[in-house]
Amino acid sequence: MRIFDYYETGDGVKVTHSDLTPGHNVLVFFDKDDRHLEVSIPEGRIIENKGFSDSQAAAFLISAVRGMKSIMDYAQHGGVDHAWAV
Repeated sequence: MRIFDYYETGDGVKVTHSDLTPGHNVLVFFDKDDRHLEVSIPEGRIIENKGFSDSQAAAFLISAVRGMKSIMDYAQHGGVDHAWAV
């Protein structure tokens, strides 16, 4: 599985995503220090949460779902660095 950078929030949460999984999903990762959240799209579900509050996890899930079209496109074409080709 390849992991692509997506963006970093103003408070330092690094957001990355995988390429397409065999089931045609994309995993979106939110990481800061020792905290980690993993979301699966287009399913829109939290796979793993280590250290983020429930409200933070819900906000990250909403963020991933709102950005789903772009993330899914980037996952198919090699990440945001190749966004011009999408």
